[in-house]
Amino acid sequence: MKRPALIACCLLLLGCADGAGHITPIPEPAPRQTRQQPVPSAVLSIEPWTFGQSDGSIIRTQHYRVFTTSDRPIIRQVLPGFLEASLVQYRTSLADLPAPPVKLDTYLMDTRPEWATLTRALMRERAETYLRIQRGGFAASGRGVYRDLGTLSDTLNLAAHEGWHQYTQLTFKTRLPTYLEEGIATYMEGFRFDPSRPTAPIFMPWANTERYDQLRAAAGKGQLFSLSELVSSSPQNLIATNQTRALTWYAQVWALVHFLREGESGLYAAGFQTMLTDAAGGVSESTRTSRRRQMLNPFPVYFDSSADELDAAYQAFIERITAPGARDKIVAGRSPLR
Repeated sequence: MKRPALIACCLLLLGCADGAGHITPIPEPAPRQTRQQPVPSAVLSIEPWTFGQSDGSIIRTQHYRVFTTSDRPIIRQVLPGFLEASLVQYRTSLADLPAPPVKLDTYLMDTRPEWATLTRALMRERAETYLRIQRGGFAASGRGVYRDLGTLSDTLNLAAHEGWHQYTQLTFKTRLPTYLEEGIATYMEGFRFDPSRPTAPIFMPWANTERYDQLRAAAGKGQLFSLSELVSSSPQNLIATNQTRALTWYAQVWALVHFLREGESGLYAAGFQTMLTDAAGGVSESTRTSRRRQMLNPFPVYFDSSADELDAAYQAFIERITAPGARDKIVAGRSPLR
């Protein structure tokens, strides 16, 4: 059975000091996978870690410290290499972006009670916001806090999406607008395992049938957001009031990132790259203040058009990628534009 589409990353803490909290609710679990895989070469060391009454491990890689109480061999064998591969994807797929300044602390707990206890310890007075999650995880203050979802693909989708937020929280000097932050996180979700190396992911941003099918359904019903509506909508408000509209919002910000990369034969790709490198780069405080203002309405600065002016091209892009026959390319992980 095809699993439901994910409702991903509601930005709930815009008023907090760090302004960096993301939540990803995940569908109900499927039966656990138990097939074992070889230990990935990404692992530098493994040492014991105790959390309450649970025995776990700290798995160190070049850029991550993974704290886990999961005892499933497939998780321990695949996750460390997947995280490192995800970081390469974050840094290279859209622009040439810097390495994180410190190792990324990532927690993967075996059970929800363990995850809830850890959430209370890490988030303190803000914990109740995150404890609303019944199945999923979040990124806050540069830490990824997840639990083993029982299905390898769901756990890795969660890690890929939230890992982007974790990376930008620690690395970017200027925060991206919510719709692009979330759009890029959904863009990072698509991957397949390499048939010749079963633990090695191949990232395919188009290979995201959950986002695509929601996009196509909304387009077919005439229920798409305009680009101006999309960039001004609050995902947390949509999740609270209309789950279907929230799913469409996430599908459209996923499509927006593809549009900025490939739309109109790549017309906006250079501006998009510049926007990302500007947000990531270290600059003087006066320049940083200017950049913050630019990020509030980046379209005129980076794309030489307003959101209203770009809407016709964006809607035509969606019509083209949801045309009959395009889904076969999505399933194969290929661009439907080619």
